[in-house]
Amino acid sequence: MIRKLTSISLKHTTLALFLTGSIAAASLPTGAAHAAGEAVYISSSSYFTLSQAALSSSSLQFAVSLHNGDAKAIDFNQYGVRVTDTSGHSYTAKMSEKKSASVLPGQDASFRFYANLGEGESADQLKIDVFRWDAGQADFMNHLGQLPVSSALGDGQVGVPEEIINLRTIDTTLANDSSLAFQLGQSVRVSENGKWYLYTQLSAKNLGSSSVKLPAGLQFRLVDASGLKYTSAIANGSGTTFLPNESDTLTLKTPISKQMAMSGVSLEFYYVNQSEDVTLGNMSLGTSLQTTALDTKQVYGGQQSGEQMTVKANSTKYTKQADGVHVQTIVTLSNDGKEAAAVPSFFAAYQVGDSGTALTAADNTARNAYLAPNETTTYYFNAVLPAGSDPNTAQLVLWEKTSASSGGSTTSSGSTGTSTSTNADTSTGTTGQMPVAVFLLKGAVEAQNGFTTAANYTLGSKLNFSDNAAVNKNVDVSLVELHAHENDDLGYKTAIAKYKITNNGTSTIALPELQNELLDSSGNSYTGTRQSSVAAQLTPGSSYVVSYSYLLPNSKTEDDGAFALNIYDDKSVSEGKVSIGTYQVALQKDEDSDKLDLYPFSLKVNSDSISWLYNNGTYSYQLNLDLDITHEDQVIIDSNFSKIEFDMIDSLGRIVGTQTSTLVGTGKLTSGKQKVVVSGLKDEQIDSGVVVNMYEVIETPNGTAKRLIKQFH
Repeated sequence: MIRKLTSISLKHTTLALFLTGSIAAASLPTGAAHAAGEAVYISSSSYFTLSQAALSSSSLQFAVSLHNGDAKAIDFNQYGVRVTDTSGHSYTAKMSEKKSASVLPGQDASFRFYANLGEGESADQLKIDVFRWDAGQADFMNHLGQLPVSSALGDGQVGVPEEIINLRTIDTTLANDSSLAFQLGQSVRVSENGKWYLYTQLSAKNLGSSSVKLPAGLQFRLVDASGLKYTSAIANGSGTTFLPNESDTLTLKTPISKQMAMSGVSLEFYYVNQSEDVTLGNMSLGTSLQTTALDTKQVYGGQQSGEQMTVKANSTKYTKQADGVHVQTIVTLSNDGKEAAAVPSFFAAYQVGDSGTALTAADNTARNAYLAPNETTTYYFNAVLPAGSDPNTAQLVLWEKTSASSGGSTTSSGSTGTSTSTNADTSTGTTGQMPVAVFLLKGAVEAQNGFTTAANYTLGSKLNFSDNAAVNKNVDVSLVELHAHENDDLGYKTAIAKYKITNNGTSTIALPELQNELLDSSGNSYTGTRQSSVAAQLTPGSSYVVSYSYLLPNSKTEDDGAFALNIYDDKSVSEGKVSIGTYQVALQKDEDSDKLDLYPFSLKVNSDSISWLYNNGTYSYQLNLDLDITHEDQVIIDSNFSKIEFDMIDSLGRIVGTQTSTLVGTGKLTSGKQKVVVSGLKDEQIDSGVVVNMYEVIETPNGTAKRLIKQFH
């Protein structure tokens, strides 16, 4: 059976308090009683005033102060108050604290009251009726005057959904003034493991004079427009201690049906008295149900008091591919305050349709623990939606990871530990994650081909990256070489790119691994493969050259050599990749010249000739070279640098011998005359039409990449 919470009359309450000695008696002062301005006078020097009014949808809490300017003590027991409205309704006011009723001459005393109201009452309709008990009156009251409630409301009271709950109603061991004023924050509808939940944030302010926790008997539930009830659990904050006159937050988690209409839903506060549900109050959720549009800031609800953090989904882009719709949303967290603020641990989930489908997306970028004032950090969330999905109808739920704290509540944390719940129903209790915002992705745009949006770039200049942890801020990267080698036998050609990486910092750093690709005009992507061996670290003030190879088709179009170079990060996101810069590049044309560029070296061929020798039944080919070799740029060169390979090819195109040299280390090519000899040839391999191809060779995880740099006849 369900009934509304009832209250006894003020007269009975006051008399009961008087009889139990909670308010000490004193003699009634003489003098005329009259109202003047916002005070009710009982003499020329003594009067009542109203303060600390807090109005909710169904209750009012306020304080009446007695100012004694007379020469005798005044007994507050001889007076009473009630709440009235402009329609003539009156509501009993209950005293919510124990204190002496005797107010000595020259002193002031404040008495706190609580009243349950009817629906629809507003502050400008309500007044506090002050009276003196008088047995000669029909209603036992001599009405002295009225005090307007609107003038005593605290800041932010008007229009804020609020419910004041007297906790002593639930737990009689608490002080009489143990009350919490609940205000609605945001409510969001989210999907977890194929089921729908409504998370609701509540701010609770302690209106009492001592610290309190939520009584175990205080319960919450949602009631929809049809009267169906959905039990709520405290997902965060069940063990919170509320300090006097301070606010803290709670988060409720309620399992709901996917068909549940959000209009007309209310949050009900109640407790169970034996077999009866006793309703303490309710709040409409209409104003708290929130979704946020793209490029719109929302206050981050998990921040500490005094912080000014906001979150925003800047944009969403997508591409339709064979395996589904690839989508990326950029989210920023900004510190708009004047003090440093802790950075929470965020992840996200894309909600598609009403089926409960939720696709998790993580950004694992390493970040500083705090954001400085006016600083922003960026998150990239990627996922592959089912084929045929329209990202414009999807939602992105921004979640915060939480960890368990004492008392069974959870607190915000950058850790990823799983929290536990003190609720009996663990499926709706603490989950280790709390929703921050639900972003509507209406306005998502199909991503353009990076080939058309790439920035202009000059070979050898610095590549300007967007802010990302993949490349240290003290590192400069430039593309210094991009060549290709045709290989008709294998049906593809190999492009080789060299990157100069410079450490401008003051400490040794790990050599960054640049994830990159070449994009052609049709949107095709050719992933770069780094050379097999590289230096592990880069010392301050030094530069290092790293080579990447790309397998390209043997196409013959006019724009065959034009590409977009996309540098990206695929380590920080759970799906896809994040571009940190896209640049217009083109394959360098290899001209038949005696000057050869193999960054950071240049080779000039002064003369060359080919001959063959016979010695005791063995034939050898010999390439005679006169070279000038210059180390053009002072970068670190080690044994991992590319090698030079000489292939001797007969008139039928067959390789009859190979010799390998280097530009560094033992046996390297040097300036002056060189001899490259291939020996041990068979009689049938002797051919007057032999040529020698000179290649630059790089070892990659995918095999050997070769670039033809010179041919000798």
